[in-house]
Amino acid sequence: MPAYDFRCNDCGELFTVRCSISEKENVTCPTCGGKNLTQRLTGFMVMGKSSSNGEGAMASGSSCSGKSCSGCAGC
Repeated sequence: MPAYDFRCNDCGELFTVRCSISEKENVTCPTCGGKNLTQRLTGFMVMGKSSSNGEGAMASGSSCSGKSCSGCAGC
């Protein structure tokens, strides 16, 4: 289940909710109960094939395609 990060525009609370995409619109602030929320765009983890050094996870927020490139330390 995906995790979504929100900021409450009423009280300023920052929080994360794990829910389906269809339930995302029904999220309320855990502090004040407000529904005036802004979804925050945060990093993500891209998992790829295990490399020869045993590390399968690439850099957080990476746009790496898993092919050899100069811009990715995970390839």
